[in-house]
Amino acid sequence: MSGSINDWNAHTIAEFRQNHGKVGGQFEGAPLLLIHHVGARTREARVNPVMYLKDGDRYLVFASKGGADTNPDWYHNLKAHPDEVQIEVGDKTIEARGRNQRSRA
Repeated sequence: MSGSINDWNAHTIAEFRQNHGKVGGQFEGAPLLLIHHVGARTREARVNPVMYLKDGDRYLVFASKGGADTNPDWYHNLKAHPDEVQIEVGDKTIEARGRNQRSRA
C-alpha cells in the first residue's frame, strides 16, 4: 500500500467490509463506520472511514482531522449536501442526515 490517504482509506474500507465492520491496526477495537457523501462541488460519490460515538439512535462523528486546524473534506461535503448521506455500521447501511453541532466545551 502506498502512502497516500486515498490508498489508506481504500484499504480500511475493504477491511471493514470483509470483517463486518471491524478493522485492525491503529483503529483495532475502535467504533468505526463508513460515511457515504457527495462532493460539495463535484457531486461525486465519496466514502470515508470515521470513528463515531453512539448517542441513542444517533451516530456522532467528529471532524477533527487528527487535530489539524482545518476540517476534513467530508465535513464540507456534509454541510453542502446534508440530505445525501448514508452510513455503514457493521453490516448495515443506514440513511442519515448531516447536522453541524458545535461543541459546548
